[in-house]
Amino acid sequence: MSFVASSSSLVFTTHRRGQRRLTERKTTRSSSSEKERTKVRALSEAHKSFLGRWFRDASKNENVFEYLEAHDMDGNRSTATYVQVWETTESSGEGEFTVTTISSTGTGRTGRKLSYPLGEFVEKYEGESNIFGPGPGEVQRKATFDASSRTHEVTSITQLGFESTTRTTDESGDWMTCVRRFRKKDGSVDVQCTEHFERVSRKEFSS
Repeated sequence: MSFVASSSSLVFTTHRRGQRRLTERKTTRSSSSEKERTKVRALSEAHKSFLGRWFRDASKNENVFEYLEAHDMDGNRSTATYVQVWETTESSGEGEFTVTTISSTGTGRTGRKLSYPLGEFVEKYEGESNIFGPGPGEVQRKATFDASSRTHEVTSITQLGFESTTRTTDESGDWMTCVRRFRKKDGSVDVQCTEHFERVSRKEFSS
């Protein structure tokens, strides 16, 4: 009888422990979900205005052909289909983004995914880069975000010179303007171009 009683106590105790662990897991998941919702609510409207999928309207390009040729790139790429998806960088917050870019040319589709932490950071790259120079190498970059003007800017010091990319969303949240500037190290080139992106979706990208 003592053996039966002992077994029953063990089963009951194990069952209660199992329920407790299950409750703890549910509480943890609930807490994580609430933290994520709180994080999203804490983001400014300016930050949220960048999130989603954007399509470049090549018909509104300004001086993009010349900008590409200044980097020894085919100027005709200025008319290529070009989509960007902006999302908040994981484990980060206000003003920090991960941008997925997909472009289509006559030779197919290419894509890249970059994260922009605020402040100074180093980006490494492999192979030859028309923008950064011979590779493999690394680039000193700096990202800033100004919520009051809805502006995100990235500056880069490369082997070729100085680059800046300044993106701004309008009050409607339907358009993003991207101004790129390249100053060659020897001072022989100083070119600027403007691209206009139209919002396709406000939903954040999910793979």
